Amino acid sequence: MKKEMHPEMKLVTVKCTCGAEHKFYSTKENIKIDLCSSCHPFFRGDASSMILDTEGRVQKFRNKYGDNY
Repeated sequence: MKKEMHPEMKLVTVKCTCGAEHKFYSTKENIKIDLCSSCHPFFRGDASSMILDTEGRVQKFRNKYGDNY
């Protein structure tokens, strides 16, 4: 294998907008993310802020194609 072919992997701290910090290996120096497992509603179990199927997409599909699709 050729030397210096792959970039060097470094242990970096990834910072989220909520203030949480996670450590990952990456080739980049500074990484900032919008959502992480600490602030995402799915991982927190906050069902009130999760998006639900309120438009009835499943029912629209069944009306258009039937139940035996």
